[in-house]
Amino acid sequence: MAIRTAELQALWERIRERYGSYRLVLPGEPSFICQPHECDAYCCRAFNVALDEGEAERLGTATGWRASRFLESEDGEPITLPLANPFVLGRREGHCVFLSDELACEQYEARPDACRSYPHQVVFVDAGSGRAVQPLAEAGRRSVEAVAGGREGEGPVALLLRHDQCPGFTGPPSTEEAWAALLRETYARSVGGTGEVVSSPP
Repeated sequence: MAIRTAELQALWERIRERYGSYRLVLPGEPSFICQPHECDAYCCRAFNVALDEGEAERLGTATGWRASRFLESEDGEPITLPLANPFVLGRREGHCVFLSDELACEQYEARPDACRSYPHQVVFVDAGSGRAVQPLAEAGRRSVEAVAGGREGEGPVALLLRHDQCPGFTGPPSTEEAWAALLRETYARSVGGTGEVVSSPP
């Protein structure tokens, strides 16, 4: 397998201005290892986290709380948006409702999938126009498989990004195999898949 890094870098250059706080992740770069003692919980303070029904149920079971206690709510009922992920994790005093005073997640085992994927995300670029696009799930899977396999695919091209505020990129250089696995897992979670990226394998 040989990842087409030059192609991925060229496509990233066409959209990078839209993703000012993100960087392209390629094989050979330092892998992610969570650094809780270096982390200021930026993600827990800066982002609103969307959840689907399964994630909300998972948190409700883990906490024993009514949903309105940990989801954004109005008049005692969770706000429901007309989206695939209809709920928003609650916030208090400018941060996630589950962020402790010690900057740790009080519901780490049950945390939402977006939190499990952070600091990574997958975006797609149309190779012809150079524009960021959002393909349907199956087209996204085909793109991810083509990129992970070092093949030229049809349609949009998947790029693996990382948030530049995270201090965890201190691990050994990632192999192509580990990078491909991380790309697949990050995308799978974004469309309702399973798995957990705590640290990238070396």
